[in-house]
Amino acid sequence: MEGIYKTSPSIKKLSFRYKGKMDLHLEDGREIIIPLKYFPSIQKLNNKQRRYYTIMDNQMIMFKDCVFIYHIQDFLG
Repeated sequence: MEGIYKTSPSIKKLSFRYKGKMDLHLEDGREIIIPLKYFPSIQKLNNKQRRYYTIMDNQMIMFKDCVFIYHIQDFLG
């Protein structure tokens, strides 16, 4: 069999290369581009605030100036 069906996604880093979108970089090489409109709390952060995030257990992201903790499933659906 081929594919990634046995791969558990884990977060490597987050970036904001495109206006109105965020890029979730996974350890297995995948990149997921997500419109910020689905995450209004992140969308409200300015560019400087978006740089201050923490990845916890390769599964969750927390921003310094945001009250929410986002799990990888929030991004993948």
